[in-house]
Amino acid sequence: MGKPVGALVVATGCFTVYGLAVDSPFVWIYVPITIVLAIAVFFIHRSVQLSMASLWWLVAVAVGNLAGGIYLVDGQPLYVKHLVGDIRYDKPFHTVATAIAAWAAYEVVAKWAVGRASRPAIAVAAVLVAAGLGALVEIVEFVGSIVIENANVGDYGDTMLDLVVNTAGAVAAVIIQDRRRHGALSV
Repeated sequence: MGKPVGALVVATGCFTVYGLAVDSPFVWIYVPITIVLAIAVFFIHRSVQLSMASLWWLVAVAVGNLAGGIYLVDGQPLYVKHLVGDIRYDKPFHTVATAIAAWAAYEVVAKWAVGRASRPAIAVAAVLVAAGLGALVEIVEFVGSIVIENANVGDYGDTMLDLVVNTAGAVAAVIIQDRRRHGALSV
C-alpha cells in the first residue's frame, strides 16, 4: 500500500499548492474530502487487503476528483468544463469513479461474504455500495449548493443524471469484475 499512498500524498500536496497559488475556490473542500476518503480506504484495506490494482485505481479517482474540483479552466473548476457538446467533465468522471468504486466494493464484499453469499448477491451488494457512495456525493453537492455561493453542482436534472451515470458505471464494473473472476453468471 506504500506506493499508492505516497502517490496520493504527493498529488494531494501538489493540488493544494496549485489551488492556493491560483486561489481555486474549492481547495479547502476537495483536499479534506480526499484525506477523509483515503483514511476510510486505509481501514477497509487493513481489513480485507484490496488488490494493488484497486488501490492504484482508487488513487486515480482521488486525483481525478482533486483535478475536477481544484484545477481551473478559464477561471472555473474542471468539473464544469464542457468536453464534448453539453457533456461536462463531471459526467464521464462520475461514471468512471463509480465504476472503480464498484470494482473495489466487489472485492471487499466478495472477501467478506466468502461462503455466505451467492455471486448474484455479492454483485448486487457491490452495485448498491458504489451507487450509495455516488448518492452520498450528490448529498454533499446538494449541501454545498446551499452553503457555498456558485458551487457549480448543477440542478435537479444534473443530480439525476449523475445518479444514472453512477449506477451505470457501477453495474458495468461489477459485471466485468464478476465475469473476470468467475465467467458468465448463471442466475
